[in-house]
Amino acid sequence: MNDVCRLGIIGVGQRGLAFVRMALNTPGVELTALCDKSASRLREFAAQSNCTHVPQYTDMEEMLNRAAIDAVVITVPDFMHAEAATAALRHGKHIMLEKPMAPTVAECRQILAARTDKSRIIQLGFVLREHPVYRKVKEVMSSGRLGQIMSMAADESIGVMHGASYMRRWHRKVANSGGFVLAKCSHDLDILYWLIGSKPVKVASFGDCNFFRPEKQRATHCSCCPDQSCRFRFQGEMVVMTEQEKSAPAGNNFDLCVYNSDKDVVDNQVVILEYANGVRATFSLNLFAPEAKRTLKIVGTEGYLETDDVSCRVTVTSSTGGEPEVYECRSGNNSGHGGSDRLFFDEFIHCVRTGAEPKADFEAGLLATMVGNAIEQARVSGQTVAIYS
Repeated sequence: MNDVCRLGIIGVGQRGLAFVRMALNTPGVELTALCDKSASRLREFAAQSNCTHVPQYTDMEEMLNRAAIDAVVITVPDFMHAEAATAALRHGKHIMLEKPMAPTVAECRQILAARTDKSRIIQLGFVLREHPVYRKVKEVMSSGRLGQIMSMAADESIGVMHGASYMRRWHRKVANSGGFVLAKCSHDLDILYWLIGSKPVKVASFGDCNFFRPEKQRATHCSCCPDQSCRFRFQGEMVVMTEQEKSAPAGNNFDLCVYNSDKDVVDNQVVILEYANGVRATFSLNLFAPEAKRTLKIVGTEGYLETDDVSCRVTVTSSTGGEPEVYECRSGNNSGHGGSDRLFFDEFIHCVRTGAEPKADFEAGLLATMVGNAIEQARVSGQTVAIYS
């Protein structure tokens, strides 16, 4: 390919904005196309992103046919992933696809079937594989210092307004996302798989919507609600809106009441996973944390490891006692996900240029959706579910 990687972005929301900013500040990368269904959103997004010079398209097929692009970053809603990814692959483009790969395994396989040219890169948005904390954890586990790994406990605590936003956005429908765990926590499912180095074979799960209940609803939308003191009152969080949408957020349900009855996702969940190599793990989700935080605890026969992505410290304690070893693990940049976004983006450009396979490839994407679907099945059925790859 040319020395310059020509890049297109499909979907101009918050994640699209993050990748646009990195593309504009990466030597050897030229942003050559922006695509979104809304022309007004495109115009305002381009102005806010200092990229009004970039050609804009409201039709994805037109962009793929006409724009000079080598690769595309896909940041559309989950239920549109299969459509966008298959179109890009049919046109011979490399793709970076936001997590999860798709809400269903069938849609994931549809994407893979469109990859007729096996040299085309498919990188999944599991940016946490680049996080310095998890890279240090992987290093410690690979060294054997923890001995045989017996169990792992992971937790994602989501900030109050971020968690509430899932109750009003398109994520509120399992059909759109595959369930809360797959939509938000496929990062965590992938990290567990990557660290353990073995596929999960069995899952059980328990969860429900126990707080955001419809009987608490006082109005359909925040903009017409009499309760001005509601802690979940919409403040524009987690969405990119045009000026017209900001003036009338109810028009596109941006400020839908979080207690609406038009949702079927959970607001808390606990998952138990058993892996083929005998390791067992738990994962818990909560939406009411004072600060967003992921924690991880690993128990091995020779040692114990504990970490979180806020302190960015990895603490390793030997089973025989002694002073713990503490590692400070921070990236050298201020991009999203603790600096992982920049490292992840740079890896994608490297893979496009060299043909190298990304760390988070399509197999990781397919497995995460497979596990996410099994978790939702286990939650709904109340049964332990076996996973077959």
